[in-house]
Amino acid sequence: MKKRILWIEDDYFAIKGLVRPLERDGFTFDVATSAVEGFYKAQHWQAYDVILVDLILPLANSDEDLPEKVRSWNNEHYIGLGLLKWLKTELQVACPILMLSVVRNPVSKFKLENLRLAGYLPKRGLLPSQVKANVLKIINRT
Repeated sequence: MKKRILWIEDDYFAIKGLVRPLERDGFTFDVATSAVEGFYKAQHWQAYDVILVDLILPLANSDEDLPEKVRSWNNEHYIGLGLLKWLKTELQVACPILMLSVVRNPVSKFKLENLRLAGYLPKRGLLPSQVKANVLKIINRT
């Protein structure tokens, strides 16, 4: 059975380069390039084996309506923090969630330990092989 990943990240072209090894192994990807798009796609989290979330996201692309829930994420230091908190506490996503960030040690910096994320990948210098290794490690744990 093919593994599906939801990747919530505003840099679509960076994603395409990072996922090639996983695509060659049969993984499929849904991409959301804003918090609003991620909000709607993540509501169907049961369809995914892993969700990857970037901390720094735009709230919406220019043509998207902004639900009140998503608008409230603007009060966070980064939009992705609001999204992560919503995924884990309100939506109660059970599949593993992996956070991506240019911020060093975001779990401790933003006190996210209670969210029990599957892991964190630093975006600086991130290689496709690192993405693949981390995703496979997470999937094999579940």
